[in-house]
Amino acid sequence: ITVALSIVLLAVSGYKYWNWHQEKVTQQASNAYEHLMLAFSNQDNKGVRAYANQLLNDYGDTVYSDAARLTLAKLYVLREKYPRAQEELEYVATHSKMVVLQQVAQIRLARLLAAEKSYDKALAELAKVVDTTYMPVVNELRGDIYVATGQYQEAVLSYRKAITEAQKHGMGNLFLEMKTNELAAMTQSMKGRDEKLSAA
Repeated sequence: ITVALSIVLLAVSGYKYWNWHQEKVTQQASNAYEHLMLAFSNQDNKGVRAYANQLLNDYGDTVYSDAARLTLAKLYVLREKYPRAQEELEYVATHSKMVVLQQVAQIRLARLLAAEKSYDKALAELAKVVDTTYMPVVNELRGDIYVATGQYQEAVLSYRKAITEAQKHGMGNLFLEMKTNELAAMTQSMKGRDEKLSAA
């Protein structure tokens, strides 16, 4: 009986210690992330890198390490170090345990790829986003890519999908609606011109 009770007490103590340790680690990681965001808002690049490295090295198993990578990616974009930004985003998109962060990383990666005119790769990243919450952003970015590649009808369809999805979530985007209407009018005008040329 004594041995059994000792084993039970040890198990309970071990469980409590594990929970306490996990809470402590999470709190420390949270504090480091707060300092990271403060450094980023103050444009303290050295501080950003220091706190990000701390999160990656000491708290790599927490969600804060993924958030640190996303922040590093922002910093690299601002400093025009696009390959390094892409590396950080790809890591989060592939390895994060949180689907939400994966989706955010995929959207940001698609934006970066589109800016570099890697349009097919950007569209491929957008195709991986499945959370309906992000569909207004995803479809607007698709529309922008289609405009950049001269696929105006596809762009209008994507913009209209973005508007519809935004309305479903109780949001509006006047600029997007104006952009859609102008592009639709231009597309219709081009279509009419092409028909006249064909008839001639």
